[in-house]
Amino acid sequence: MNRINKYKRVQRKIFIGLGYPLLLAAAFCTMVPLLWLLSSSFKTADEVFAVPIQWFPKLPPRITSSPYIVTKAYPNIKKPTTVDSETWKTLQSQIEEAIWINVQEQFTGKLSLETTNLSEDVRTEFIEGIWQQHVATLPVEVWNESTASIVNQVESAIIPETLETIWRNIYRQVTVGTIKIEDVEFNLFEVDPVKWNADSITISQIQESRDSTPVMGLFYSLQEENNVNLTSSIQSSVPIERIRRIILPIHGDASYHHVSLEVSVNGTTFTPTEPFVLVSALEEDTVWRLQGIPGELEASHIPMKKSISKQDLIKSKAPLPDAKNRLTLKLTIHRPAYLATVWNKLTSNYRNLWETVPFNRYFINSVFIATASTLLTLFFCSLGGYAFAKYRFPGKTILFGILLASMMIPFQVLLVPLFGLMYDIGWLNSYNAIIIPFSVGAFGVFLMRQFIVTIPSELLDAARIDGCSEFGIYYRIVLPIIKPALGALTIYTFLSSWNGYLWPLIVLRDEGKYTLPIGLANLVGIYRQDYGMLMAGTLLSLLPIIILFLAMQREFVQGITLGGVKE
Repeated sequence: MNRINKYKRVQRKIFIGLGYPLLLAAAFCTMVPLLWLLSSSFKTADEVFAVPIQWFPKLPPRITSSPYIVTKAYPNIKKPTTVDSETWKTLQSQIEEAIWINVQEQFTGKLSLETTNLSEDVRTEFIEGIWQQHVATLPVEVWNESTASIVNQVESAIIPETLETIWRNIYRQVTVGTIKIEDVEFNLFEVDPVKWNADSITISQIQESRDSTPVMGLFYSLQEENNVNLTSSIQSSVPIERIRRIILPIHGDASYHHVSLEVSVNGTTFTPTEPFVLVSALEEDTVWRLQGIPGELEASHIPMKKSISKQDLIKSKAPLPDAKNRLTLKLTIHRPAYLATVWNKLTSNYRNLWETVPFNRYFINSVFIATASTLLTLFFCSLGGYAFAKYRFPGKTILFGILLASMMIPFQVLLVPLFGLMYDIGWLNSYNAIIIPFSVGAFGVFLMRQFIVTIPSELLDAARIDGCSEFGIYYRIVLPIIKPALGALTIYTFLSSWNGYLWPLIVLRDEGKYTLPIGLANLVGIYRQDYGMLMAGTLLSLLPIIILFLAMQREFVQGITLGGVKE
């Protein structure tokens, strides 16, 4: 007996020593996709597609001056496996020198880009970028040739398009484009090129963009102060009381600095309620709304509040003839605290999600459809299961067999006739077409029947003797007993409706009625791939499911383990 107990203890220790780590490893593997989803929701587009893979988002750099060069944009140069270390020391320096000479020749001769701030960082990033784009992809046989041949093939691989791409990846600068004014009748007026006056810290210059639109490149420093200001005065063809919004194209520098636009005229000043954050290094229109409230599709518009200075109002009682429509603009670049910069960087995908698509509307639509479908399914399936379990009527066995057989029919087979039916009764582009056809499911009726059949019939007969109605028996006795089954069916139905994509995509036409799966799928298309926002939206869409499962996990577990008793 002691030997047997000792053997069992050894087995238990082996199971604990091997089984538990294996279970933890399996649990971690199942959590990897969710962890990647969580991490990617905080990444920029460059980090999502980075090679090699970046598992965690980077913290934003501390930018004090702009323009600046992005360092570590490309991985370090790695020695080819076929080249020995001694040969590589000499070969690497010759290749780098040849690349840099070639870059300087093609860069200044063929690319219409700013090259006045070439520095050691530029040289390093260009060499590493060329290596990553072209040299690393050369055939292995190349490295077995002579040094002159290797250098010659490296030089021939460099093309101007690659240099331009690398430059745009490493060079960051803020540029301001042509101002446009929109009136309350949605007429758009373009303002003549604006001459901005810079303070002592900011240097500005006028340059031409690639599409020949005049833009202004900003050179600013925030090493001593946290704000830099640009001021200008423009003549507007629209009176201030009829200006709906002012559109200012800004090409950001990804510094996460804040930009604010202040508009003043005749003692009245409009100040923004929130700043525009220089999140990306792309050009986008900043919209400063003076009149009205932004709609769901205009969430990126920045509302401006109106204030009147009494002192300025007294001075402007007798304005000059053209002063009524002369707007004084003040553009401020502010460097926030570093914690605020980190917060802006990590939450940029979530803020862009709300600004790009009507996420609130998608979320409300999904909640309404999933909740309505779940409640109707619980009611009708429990009634059907109760009838099949506790009532006797002609054809009961045949009907139940047909019900079970319907579970074998794929939904795709029913797609066309169901669509035709919705068209005939006029339910296309409505919530009825999504909710009503799926309010009763064969699986739900079968699950309820299997639970209700375990309830003793004597209990129901006793309730009838006491004068309880049939619906009262169902409501007061049956439903409380089958609560675990209802919990399991709730999670199953809610999850199916929440993740439904194909049928809502076919039925719905109005974007205001889209559900979350459709709205999030539209973030990735032919002309845009907003995977960061897609990850953020997908993560937010998981929250209702997680909350529902945590709230009903006990019923869900009981619903899975019970209900298999045979009648």
